[in-house]
Amino acid sequence: MQRQILFSLLVMGFLSSSLEAQKFYPDDPLLADNDKLDVPEKPEEIELSDMFDRFGHMFHDFGASDIGSEATNVNTLDEVPNSSWFTNRHGLERMTIEELVRGSNRGTGPDPEETWTVFLSKSQGLTPGFQIYDEQDERYVIKLDPVEIPEIASAAETIATKIFYAIGYHAPENYIVYAHTERFVIAPGTEVEDSYGDKMPLTDFRFRRSIRLVPRLPDGSMRVTASKYIPGIPIGPFRYYETRSDDPNDVIAHEDRRELRGLRLFAAWLNHDDTRAQNTQDTWVEENGEHHVRHFMLDFGSTLGSGSVDMQGAPLTFSFTLDFRDAKRNMLGFGFRVPQYRRAKWPPYPEYQAVGRIESELFDCVAWRNDYPNPAFMRMTARDAFWAAKIIMRFTRQELDAVVETGEFSNPDHAAYLVDVLVERQQKCGRFGINVMNPLAEFRIEGGRLGFTNLSERYGFVDAETRYQMSWSSFDNLSGEHRRLSEPVTSREPRLELPESGSAFLRAEIHSLNDENLHWNTAVLVYLRRNGSGYEIVGIERQNPETFTFPMR
Repeated sequence: MQRQILFSLLVMGFLSSSLEAQKFYPDDPLLADNDKLDVPEKPEEIELSDMFDRFGHMFHDFGASDIGSEATNVNTLDEVPNSSWFTNRHGLERMTIEELVRGSNRGTGPDPEETWTVFLSKSQGLTPGFQIYDEQDERYVIKLDPVEIPEIASAAETIATKIFYAIGYHAPENYIVYAHTERFVIAPGTEVEDSYGDKMPLTDFRFRRSIRLVPRLPDGSMRVTASKYIPGIPIGPFRYYETRSDDPNDVIAHEDRRELRGLRLFAAWLNHDDTRAQNTQDTWVEENGEHHVRHFMLDFGSTLGSGSVDMQGAPLTFSFTLDFRDAKRNMLGFGFRVPQYRRAKWPPYPEYQAVGRIESELFDCVAWRNDYPNPAFMRMTARDAFWAAKIIMRFTRQELDAVVETGEFSNPDHAAYLVDVLVERQQKCGRFGINVMNPLAEFRIEGGRLGFTNLSERYGFVDAETRYQMSWSSFDNLSGEHRRLSEPVTSREPRLELPESGSAFLRAEIHSLNDENLHWNTAVLVYLRRNGSGYEIVGIERQNPETFTFPMR
């Protein structure tokens, strides 16, 4: 009996060690992260100090992982699986124009012909406003454009929300609505804070006085942004570092999540300088009788050319709000140094004031800066940038035209200008992120061959011809050892014949040879697993070039 028990334990130990050693598991590649396990108790609401968050990050890097370490939440295809943080949308399967235009919106917003009941003054974020519930008891945050620059914030927020949603982030439903002031009523007991933080009753007189300067359209309505309450119970913002200790599903340090690292490139493209914890929100949501935490991005009013309460500040996005490197350069320049933003060609003012300050000529997606250092942004590697650039380049000009149209600029020239700038910035972001490493993607098995696409050639980011050096090996999934099955072949064609092999796993090694981009010679390893009579792609590994980190300090 003892021998049987000992034998069983040895077998179990052998199987356990084998499972731990293997590179690929039966369920690879994971397309969805199982981070929605039941959280029956509502986590405590987190309150962050905006001042501490702002100045703390200026003087200290709160991220724990080393600069240059890779994101830890990617699957074996080097992609981000769906999760409570991110859902692959336009980057995976192209959305229709109608879906892009709809974005995160699932309704039509509050009906301007119905009564809007004001029950709370807006106390978070930079944009002025208040909160209402409509006759269906749906609740919205109502935001107003800057009095002297109609359309700027509402257009930017609407457009940016739809693009960030299409990219894959969880975003609120935002609607541009033309509201009539006579439809507003004040709920009993509603209070408002004055400029000193003291609360007082929000009377009808105080409310109408606060909106008296908001521009009116010929029909007497005023343009507002209605941001619908996001699903679930709010439990505070998420930080761009560490994890949330009371969420058992939150096990990956935020600075090591690729969707937060790659956000640096998305934010640069859309000029979202306000990417900070205060503009995020975690909620405790219920699905099928169970609960989990979902992570949202909020407040896109400070994007594109908008600074939310004004036009985007000219120095911002060229440097941090408090930038010690800039201060040093200015000091050493003895006052003769001309800051780069002074050379920028902004949209003509006041003719294009609704577009704000956004340009593409001096735009450099690597040198671009948000308000203050972000631990996740600082850790973006070449692989993170490549992932983000692939998604950015999925948007066509026609699609961007349709999304920008939802900003409802009264002057069509404003929309046309913004699309031109977005496309030019898109090209710069795409060129950087795709050319930064061996630009091969879209691997597929077709007709007995492994095919792939050179994204740099597809998007016109390279002129010199690319040749591919390719070879096959058998691969042992348990030991990690590989044995070459053929000598390397060099071809201009982006495909490689599958070898005749009985191996359970195969590995293709592909180097791109290009005179303009010598660093493309780093290998892309593609792993195939036998599936019945054929093979399926189970893994992709991209080796980093010599330069693969992009410091921000």
